[in-house]
Order: sequence, then structure tokens, then C-alpha cells
Amino acid sequence: MEKTNMTTIVIAHRLSTIRKADKIIVLSKGVVVESGTHSQLMEINDGLYKTLVELQDGAPTLGLSSGSEISSPAFAASVSKALADAKDEDTAAAIRKYSTASSQHIDFDALPSSSIEADIKEVSFQQIMALTKPQRPYLVAGFIACLLQGFSMPGVALIIANVMSTMQKNYNLYLATNKTQYLDTLYSEVRDQSCIFIGIAVVIFFVSYVQTYTFRLIGEKLTTRLRNMHFQALLRQDIGFFDQEGHTTGALTTDLSTYATKVVAIAGENQSRIVQTVFTLIAAMIISFGLGSWQLTLVMLSVLPLMVGATMFRSRQMKGQHVSDSLTFSGSLATEAIVNARTVSALGLQETLVAKYDDLLVQPMQEGIRESHINGIMNGFSTFSMFAVYALVFWYGNKLIVNKTIDFQEMIRTLMAVMMAAQGMGQTAGWMGDTDAAKKAAREIFTIIERKPIIDSSKVDEGIIPSTVDGRIVFKDVHFHYPTRPNILVLKHYNLTIEPGQTVAFCGPSGGGKSTVVALIERFYQQQKGSITLDGRELSSLNLPWLRNQIGLVGQEPVLFVGTIADNIAGGLSNTDDVYDLQQRVEEAAKMANAHNFITQFPDGYQTQVGLKGEQLSGGQKQRIAIARAIMKNPSILLLDEATSALDSESEKVVQEALDKLLAAKGRTTLVIAHRLSTIRNADKICVVSGGHIAEEGTHDELLRLNGIYTHLASHNQI
Repeated sequence: MEKTNMTTIVIAHRLSTIRKADKIIVLSKGVVVESGTHSQLMEINDGLYKTLVELQDGAPTLGLSSGSEISSPAFAASVSKALADAKDEDTAAAIRKYSTASSQHIDFDALPSSSIEADIKEVSFQQIMALTKPQRPYLVAGFIACLLQGFSMPGVALIIANVMSTMQKNYNLYLATNKTQYLDTLYSEVRDQSCIFIGIAVVIFFVSYVQTYTFRLIGEKLTTRLRNMHFQALLRQDIGFFDQEGHTTGALTTDLSTYATKVVAIAGENQSRIVQTVFTLIAAMIISFGLGSWQLTLVMLSVLPLMVGATMFRSRQMKGQHVSDSLTFSGSLATEAIVNARTVSALGLQETLVAKYDDLLVQPMQEGIRESHINGIMNGFSTFSMFAVYALVFWYGNKLIVNKTIDFQEMIRTLMAVMMAAQGMGQTAGWMGDTDAAKKAAREIFTIIERKPIIDSSKVDEGIIPSTVDGRIVFKDVHFHYPTRPNILVLKHYNLTIEPGQTVAFCGPSGGGKSTVVALIERFYQQQKGSITLDGRELSSLNLPWLRNQIGLVGQEPVLFVGTIADNIAGGLSNTDDVYDLQQRVEEAAKMANAHNFITQFPDGYQTQVGLKGEQLSGGQKQRIAIARAIMKNPSILLLDEATSALDSESEKVVQEALDKLLAAKGRTTLVIAHRLSTIRNADKICVVSGGHIAEEGTHDELLRLNGIYTHLASHNQI
């Protein structure tokens, strides 16, 4: 740590990085317990700092892990200045290049996208409706309700026409003769028609209930079924799928929650409206041609598109404004900024991000202004169209009445029937929603569902299931590159033999391919060339769920799921329904992982909720839970991928003791990717990985005698 003119604060759990600090402050439980230089603190007998140093001196670091990188204040300052001075088109590139080690990467040019890079085919309406097969009885009942509801509107129009005609006829007779009997007749007939109205209203009440209930139920069932199929399809994808651009966690989860809902726009309640409108149109044509005026009907049909368009536009206006897709980008930027609030504050990016956010809001604002002009014109045109149609109908109807071609009652029947049909068609079209978005969502869902991953974890009945596992793993001339980086060969001419029950450790510079070996054994990826065998059988020929059930993996970053501690530990078992002594086995696994003591100190013990991503537990506690979960599987093959590299010295010691218990259990093939000499000194074989192949292999003493890479790492305190 060189002298500089700036004040530097370093938070470290690798004590070798702070030996030259002007002052070292030792914190314990929120209190400063020791302070001074390295030499001063080492003179304190039984001091906390001295104890931590002695722990790490007995276990120096191995390799150049990514977690050891430290971002200096000068680095942060230079990045902040560069970003502040950058133009809009340069900002994203700058932020991609610079980020702190404690946060996720902010990438403005690679904002979450919902597009699936695949051969997208059109999804037919029949494919979607086939998913509603279990609800066919509801569909039949719904169609009957739609038929009755569709006929009811023109039927009501017929009654209204009769009422108006009766009132006009009898009242005119009363005026002509001044006889009150015509008023009595008027009252009697209108009363009868009103009773019919009440009867129709009661029928429509029940019919509307059946129609709405059945089709909404079908829509909800379809949404749930599609969402479940979508989620299952995502889970069976190979890991390479999630590495692709556009397949970020945020984009995929957003698609999962919204696509199924969009698809229902062409099914469910909207489907009922379409069916109802068809029956309404049929009934209207029967009434207008059969009981009305065919001449006036033809005239009204010629202007029917105008009436439908006007009503459709009004319905869409009532439904709400269109939300611009361009808001997705500003929303993604806001999400990234909030999630990475610490990085934003540390680099002073607030003003830069606000400016970027303002720029992203320009397009939706312009679209909104443009849409308001269009809406104003269309709203005026729709109103004009409605009144123009009324004027045409009354003018032509009056002409037909004068010529005694039709009477007043026939004109009203035709007018009311066709107008109600047009109104129903317009409302249906207006409430149909964005059909294009629904079709696109359906394509996206079925593209993922029909996608055939290279490694399909859902094929539980395929592959060989051996009766026993010895644990002999052989890599033979393996070549591998990650799917998203085809030009970068990670492993080349990779050859390795691991005998049953051996503990094999991997070390070497970062990027050499150590963790890739673990990923290939777990079959997260498929090698492009060469073979990987387990007990003489190709990994690709084995049943995938069975293979992964034989492997226990403890990674650098433990992953816990929302639930209790007991649930997370029991997650190591593929099926817990038939395990009668589950709690006992959970506690035994926790004891082996040195987790039982801290778990029992919680008020709820094993029923303690770990929170989202295990946020209620410390790093060391989470790692011990993860180890207990691996113990629950009792795996034949154990993979330890830098399981202690992200922990402080005290937590690392406790976790390492738990790992030592696992390593001491003979009969289990173990692969260790390590950064501590103490974890690999006693390994049966140590492999030094460099440049995508094994450069050296042997025991600790054998490798030191080679005076090669391993010796170099050891002599430079990198192991």
C-alpha cells in the first residue's frame, strides 16, 4: 500500500492487504477493540488482530481469485469524472467498463429485453384454446349465455321500437279524436311492454352472470396454465440459455408475469364478447331485414364501419391510454440504479443517471404528444360520424315513410336493431386490447416451451441409471467454450483422471478453467469436443436428475431460498415426503456442518425464516447451511468451489472445520477449488490449471520439487 496524498479507508478480510496501513482498526460487535500499526498490534499478546493474522498465516491464499481485487479511491474518482464528462452515447460504455466489486454490473446498452433469440413461429388460436380443454363444459355454458345475451340486445331494440310505435300511434289517434280510450290502450300496451322489459332484465342478469363467470374462469385457468408451462420451460433450460443477452433475471421474470396475462386478450372474456357480438349481429340482421326495412338496412350497413369505428374509439378512450413500450428502457435504468444504489453513490453518478433517465423519457413524451393530437382528431371524427349517421338514417327513413314504402315502426325497428349491433361491435373491438401484443406474447411463450435445450433436465425417464457409483471421473482431450463466447476456448486438450474416493484439488491463476470443470461435471454445459466419463460411462448418457443427485456442490456464494432453515437444509433431498425422520437428519447434517449451535440460539431454532436470499443470516452462517444441505444428499461426488474465499478469517475457520469433516469421510470422490494451502495440502492430488489445461499435477511435496507454477505461487504467498 503505497503512500498517496489522499485519505484511504480499506475494509479487508485478507490481512496481507493492510499490513502497511498507517493505522489498523480492529472492530468486534460494533466496538473498536484494538488500533495501531501492524507491528504494534502484533505485540499485543492474545490480541484479536494477532489471532486473526496467525489464522491466515497458517492458511495463505491460493491463486488469484476475483474476490481479491480492491478498487481504490483513485479508481472510483477517475471513473466518476469520466462518466460526468461523457456524452450520452459514451455513458453506457464507460459504466460497463467501470463498476465496484460489491455491486452488479450496470449496462445501459444491454437493458433487459424480452425478445427470445429463436425461430419464432406463429401460434394459432386453436393451440391456445386447446389448453382450455379441461374447461370445455364451462365453455359450452358460456356459449349458450353468449347466444342469449347476443339476441337480447336486438330483442330489446324490437321492444323499444314497438313501444315508440304504440305511443306514437295511440297518441296521434287521441289527438285526432279526443277519445281517452286511446290513452287507456296506450297505457295498457306500454305497461305490458314494461313487464316484458323487466322479464328480459331478470333473464339478462342471470345470463350475464353465467357468461362473465364461465369465460373469466376459463381466462384465469388459461393464465395459470400458461404461466406454469412457461415457468417449467424456463427451469428445464440449460445454463447457457440464461447466459444469453436479453435473458437477464429481470427480463425473464417480467415476461413470466406479463406474457400469460397478455395472451388472455385473445381468449377468456374477450372471446365471449366476440361470440356475443356475432349473435347480436345475426339477430339484428333478422329483425332489420325481416321486420324492418331492407332498403334502410342496406343503407345502414354501408355506413356500419363508421358506426363501429366511432364506438370502438370511444371504448378505447374509456379503457385508458396506451403505455409506450419505450418506457421499458427508462424503467430498466431506474431499476438498475436503485438496485445498485451503493455503487451509484460511491461513484457520484446521481446527476449522470438523472440526465440519462431524462433522455430516455423524451421518446415516450413525444409519443404521448403525438398520440394526443391523433386522439383529438379521432375523437372529433367519431362524434361527427355518429351524428352524420343519425342524420342520414332519419333523412332516408323519412323519405321512405313519405313514399309509403315503410311505416314509422319499421324504421324504428331497423334503426334500433342495427345501431345496437354497431354499438356492440364497436365496444367489443375497443375492449379487445392489443391483439398484436397478445400474439407476440403467445409466440414468445411457445418458443420457450418448444425450445429443445442441449441439456434437458426435464427428461427424467431418459438415460442410464447405474445401480452403484464408484466415483471415477475421466476427462479425455476435452475442448470447451461457453455458448456466449464461442471465440474464447476455456479448456483445450484437457486430460484428467480422478480415481474413486480421491480428493483432488485445483489451483492456479484466475480464468484458467477451474470452475469450468465443476460446471461440466454438473452438466451445466456440454463440451464441444472430447469425452467426460463417470465410471466409464459418458456423462451425456446418464440420467441427468440421477447424476445431479449423486453430486453435492458447495459454491463460493451460498444460495438460500425463502423459507425456514430446516427447509433449506432439507432441500438437499430430492423427495422429503417419505422421510419419516427428516428433522433428525436435518439436525445431524447441521451438526456436521458446525451449524447446530448457532441455529439453536435463534428463538425459532430450525424454523427461523432465512429471508430473501438468506439476508437474515451472516455469510458464514449461510455457507454452513449450504454445507449441511450438501451433507443431506450424502453425495458420492463432492464439489467444493472456493467455498470459503468470500468469508472473513473467523467465519472461514468454522466453515473450514465443517469442510474438513466432509473431506475426512473416505469413500467419496471430492474436487476442491481452493485459495487456501491448508485446504489442499493433504489432497491426494493437486492439479495446477493454467491456459485451459492441467500444467502440473501431483501431491503437495511432489509439486514443490518440480519448482514450477505451484512452487512460484507458494513462494509469492499466492497459496
